[in-house]
Amino acid sequence: MTAQPILLIEDEHALGTALAMLVRRMGHLPTLAASGKAGLTELERQRFAAVVLDIGLPDMSGLKLLERLRNAGSAIPVLVITAHATLEHAIHAQKSGATAYLTKPLDLRDFERSLDALLAPVMSASPSDPTPQPSADPVTLIGAAPCLREAFIGIARACAGDVPALITGPSGSGKSLAAKVIHAHGTRSGEPLVFLTASGIASPADLENTGAGTVVLEEITELPPAVQAQLAAWLGSPDPARPRLLATTAADPLEAVTDGRLREDLYYALATLTVPMPPLRERSGDIPALTAFFTGLRSDRAAPPLTPPVLAALQAYQWPGNVRELRHVLDYALTLCAGGPVFLSHLPDHIVAAAAPESGPAPGELETVIGRWLDAALELPESTRPDYERLMDQLEAVVLRHLMDRHDHKPTHLATSLGIHRATLRQKLRRAGIQRDEG
Repeated sequence: MTAQPILLIEDEHALGTALAMLVRRMGHLPTLAASGKAGLTELERQRFAAVVLDIGLPDMSGLKLLERLRNAGSAIPVLVITAHATLEHAIHAQKSGATAYLTKPLDLRDFERSLDALLAPVMSASPSDPTPQPSADPVTLIGAAPCLREAFIGIARACAGDVPALITGPSGSGKSLAAKVIHAHGTRSGEPLVFLTASGIASPADLENTGAGTVVLEEITELPPAVQAQLAAWLGSPDPARPRLLATTAADPLEAVTDGRLREDLYYALATLTVPMPPLRERSGDIPALTAFFTGLRSDRAAPPLTPPVLAALQAYQWPGNVRELRHVLDYALTLCAGGPVFLSHLPDHIVAAAAPESGPAPGELETVIGRWLDAALELPESTRPDYERLMDQLEAVVLRHLMDRHDHKPTHLATSLGIHRATLRQKLRRAGIQRDEG
């Protein structure tokens, strides 16, 4: 591929330098801008083949910059990167005309593949006009765990078009909510949304007779084979007058194809756009936000506080029933606490058992976060790649900052709590660059 000029708009100097080195190693010509204004100046000064755009710029939102580009008629491919993997960012980036979307910490292999895709000739066509703005419907997904990244991207892509989509995930993980979000922010938001169970339809005509703009067909693997065949043919001859189809399944769709529960032609008609909803055990860091949301729905009064041991138990439990189970548990606890603080005694016994110290945090999210961070660190150029000791120092610094916050930045209190000598703790704090304040 011919060397192409690439504009990197990134205010983090270390990351911007690393990306510039990677772009140069790919055989292209990087230009680094550390602010939105500087990026716009570079775009006026010369022509670029693609832009890598950080959302969190010091002088303006990267999404505002992207909107300015698209409103001015620019069709330049833009790869958006963000440190905050929220659904709102993903939808906003998609609707603003982002060509691709990645989250920090960056997997440099994903970055390289994404940039190659942006530079391919097929991507040179002008993007479609921005879709209508989201409706006033407040429905959204709560959480920002790394494992939600694929779900956010899938939902954002589904909001930008009108093609069928397949929403997968275990029971209670939020598949129906994802469908509501897609409809609320999609092209048919002003039309009715209807949910149908697979056992409730005898032919595709039943979907058309609902009069809905979007039909959510729940547990599609439970459709009889003959109806699946009709539905595959129905999807094969699209008609704008028909409702949009969103299908859900708790089963692994490929396994369902293998064992005959899902026709292969129907699977391929739906799986082009797939939204995977992860189980709650892989996003334990979202539980405080989820509990705040659910407790806030109980009444107009201030939600009763959850004590730290309760939150620890909720985050340690594995949640086989996922978000739906969490909501039922909170309803139970809030009924027992009668408006006061929620203690362990207000939780079911099997969840209290998860609070035992030896249980530790739910492993899925911790492993995912650390794994993504390690992959990004080890993909850095050799001259800037951290060694093992530096990696461990960075991990320890994160732990110490959190613990110092919990102990009001008083090392003496923290040392007593951890059973560590104060001199040893002070040495670790100095190495981590953490200021100490003992009053």
